[in-house]
Amino acid sequence: MSGLAAPIYEVFSSVQGEGPLVGVRQVFVRFRGCDLTCRYCDTPQARTVAGPCYIHQTDDGEDSTERDNPVSVDELLQIVDHLVSEARGAYHSLALTGGEPLLYPDYIAALAAALRQAGHKVYLETAGHLPQALSTVINNIDWVAMDFKLPATLVEPVELAIFAESLKTARQSDTFVKIVLTDAVPTDELLAACRIIAQLDSSVSVTLQPVTPVGGCRPPGTATLLRWQLLCSELLDDVRIIPQCHRLLKVK
Repeated sequence: MSGLAAPIYEVFSSVQGEGPLVGVRQVFVRFRGCDLTCRYCDTPQARTVAGPCYIHQTDDGEDSTERDNPVSVDELLQIVDHLVSEARGAYHSLALTGGEPLLYPDYIAALAAALRQAGHKVYLETAGHLPQALSTVINNIDWVAMDFKLPATLVEPVELAIFAESLKTARQSDTFVKIVLTDAVPTDELLAACRIIAQLDSSVSVTLQPVTPVGGCRPPGTATLLRWQLLCSELLDDVRIIPQCHRLLKVK
């Protein structure tokens, strides 16, 4: 097995709270480290590389343990197998999230290959700003949950063309695009992203995700969201408004 290791913030079992797969039971691996500056970041504790790995044995987090980082692929597989067995028949897939998992492309490639060999389905959540890294792992990814991060939602904006480059690669797997929306987002920015997506593949499912209030960020009003959905639907075949449902349930 691989001797590669990476810094992980936590491993836990919960339900997927975002996008078209909302509600399915997954085991989550949240990586440490992020190189973006999202104004709405809801997991700032995972931004730093330094720190332990937390393993939550129960849904309520009451039974948790810590271990040193980094965690090897072999060690992580053992942790995942235990949590999958605890989830029993409710288990759907393994979610790689962050932070930003694609900061560690060699590790993700080895981990995803080992997970699939063991019979697991792999769901990768990425900010979409690392197209080269995505291309090295995509062959062993079943689902890609990819962001298009609008300039108004970032302290240091990323060119939309970079997200488009990632989407070209992500389409090799089942993919949906997530666009987080705040009340500071101009309509023109949203439509510009949708036009880029439509030029690549108008059938890609796009989730408009109103931000969960955090750090001064507030969601758009309902009327605005519904108007934006109509405008985006003139360009794309499948546009859905889905909030962060796990936040509504008050789970991870």
